[in-house]
Amino acid sequence: MKSVAEVAHGPMLVGFTLNACLYGIMITQVYMYFTSSNKDKTWMKCFVLFLLVADTVNTVFDFLYLYKSLIVNFGDGAFLAKADWLFATDPALTGIIASLVQLFYAWRVRVLTRSWLFLGLVFICAISGGVAAIVTAFEVGRIPNFVDFRHFKAVVIIWLAAESVGDLLITSILVWYLISRRKHKTGFKSSDLMIDRIIRLTVQTGLITSLVATLDLIFFLYDPAGTHLIFNFPLCKLYTNSLMSSLNARSGWRFFSQSRDVTAMDSDGFAIEFCSPPIAASDMGFGQTSTSRLMKPLDVFHSRAISRPEIFVHVESHQVRDADTSTTRTHGTQMPVTQNAVPETQVGKQASLRTDGGISMVVDGRI
Repeated sequence: MKSVAEVAHGPMLVGFTLNACLYGIMITQVYMYFTSSNKDKTWMKCFVLFLLVADTVNTVFDFLYLYKSLIVNFGDGAFLAKADWLFATDPALTGIIASLVQLFYAWRVRVLTRSWLFLGLVFICAISGGVAAIVTAFEVGRIPNFVDFRHFKAVVIIWLAAESVGDLLITSILVWYLISRRKHKTGFKSSDLMIDRIIRLTVQTGLITSLVATLDLIFFLYDPAGTHLIFNFPLCKLYTNSLMSSLNARSGWRFFSQSRDVTAMDSDGFAIEFCSPPIAASDMGFGQTSTSRLMKPLDVFHSRAISRPEIFVHVESHQVRDADTSTTRTHGTQMPVTQNAVPETQVGKQASLRTDGGISMVVDGRI
């Protein structure tokens, strides 16, 4: 027969290992976010910092609980059979983080689709999951025995099901919107490729969190052991990393747009611009100076002629003949003007002139 530590704390240890690895990735992504040349609003930067602090608190509390259980109270079966307040913080913080990330995506859905219905559906799932997670934390404090956790499984079902459904809704809506725009090709191969990349990133980040939440719920319902904790402990880190990967991906898209003459995408409003290269990030809708652009949907495109075209003058031939000495009167005086003879020549070269007006012209003829 398996011991209490093996049944409950074994999966916790595996889950915490995944949690710690994802936390390291989260720190790296936050560092990349603040060191990149982004000009996000202050509230967005504060939001990222809050998620980092919440992730840090979650990792520290999980570590303290496992250290207290496996080191301080090693071999104490009575202690290992119960949860304490440190363990109860895990569902609460996971629910809060997941709810905040889903609300951010709900706002993005509203900006893109301009649909209050889609916003309402995602909002209901996000709030329901967050509230149910907090209630689960209170239930853990009220019923600390691991074997009795199934007495409040209804709350856990609402929590994990709401998170999973919310992730599926967000992913489905964004993919549907992008595909509907993808059908109307922009005419630029690189621009269409950019939209395909956005679709792939949306599917990857959305399905991972939805899949892990679903597996957590399935194992909680059908496995009497603590196997579901393998998926529950790293769940909050998956949410924050999915958000940060979406934010940091803008740097790659911006570089792609500058090197390939195309596109930039803003993380806040998911707006896309098609521009000629190279232009500054502030001109592509990134930053506080372009707030109005952040609220534009995907089907609004901005094209700018950055490089001015040239005028090409093709001279087929020219002739210069001998001229007699003539005089030109200027202010009452006479000045001789002499033009030397130049042999007739044939020119077949192409001359290039740049104008300030940016007007393209080709001149072919005899001068």
